[in-house]
Amino acid sequence: MGETILSEEIRNIAESSLIDVVGFADASEFSNYKLIQSKRRNPKLTLPQAKSIVVAGIYIGGITMPEWDDPWYGRTSRLYLSGFFLDVVKPLTPIAEYLMGKGYKAHICDGSMDEGSILPLKLAAVRAGLGWQGKHSLLISKKYGTFLALGGIITDAELEHTGKREPNRCHKCTECQKACPVDALHDPYILNREKCISSLLAQESLPKEIVTAMENRIEDCEICQYACPWNKKHLENPLKTKMTDFFQNKINQFRETFYLQNLRKLSENDYKVIFDKLNIDIPYHIFKRNIVLALENAKRA
Repeated sequence: MGETILSEEIRNIAESSLIDVVGFADASEFSNYKLIQSKRRNPKLTLPQAKSIVVAGIYIGGITMPEWDDPWYGRTSRLYLSGFFLDVVKPLTPIAEYLMGKGYKAHICDGSMDEGSILPLKLAAVRAGLGWQGKHSLLISKKYGTFLALGGIITDAELEHTGKREPNRCHKCTECQKACPVDALHDPYILNREKCISSLLAQESLPKEIVTAMENRIEDCEICQYACPWNKKHLENPLKTKMTDFFQNKINQFRETFYLQNLRKLSENDYKVIFDKLNIDIPYHIFKRNIVLALENAKRA
């Protein structure tokens, strides 16, 4: 089967799987990946015969709760609530099964597995022409802003590589850097995870400056994304996409759950039942600590 036909079939499957955008790129090493010891830097370390990568994005810009502006409600991120906090996996399964049915190998990125993700997805998305990497280090799409949950497949199939890359349109803009209250974006395009609120909210100890900056955030942070001009239209009027109704139903289920006093009452078993659905691998004791700190911040608000 020709690479053009194969690629078109994958696009059709992606559309029926409620994927908003899909791109293809060559499976060469990501020489500019910072974690040089990571298997993720080179697709051929996962699949020696790798020829192509498939990168898919699902729009999550419509996921929000008005209650987040209330300090008495736990705040998190769209990615957190989407269920794709690690990687987009299930929507990619039909594509992987299709490729394997044609006799090819196909490995899906899955951060929930012991070996973790197998692609640096933001860099892979840039290579596949889905957008560019902004100064907050996130992928930016002209159409979707930073609100794409990403997933990827490494395959030995010859696909019609997208080829054309999006130019970097951040130019002189520094809004995301200025917005970060803990200076985690001091160097453009590089996220300092040792300072980042999102990263530290999942760690055992929190510096004093993080406790103040977190406000009512209990997991993850979108401060830099709220500042990004490419997200303005999505914050004001999110796109209606294939997954809009699915995400809205999920949000409705969580509205009262995220009231901080309700979160505080959750037992460890309740926490697992509710939050395992979101693929969040945050220990219960750290989650409880974040709730207590958010409540203290709410009292001072």
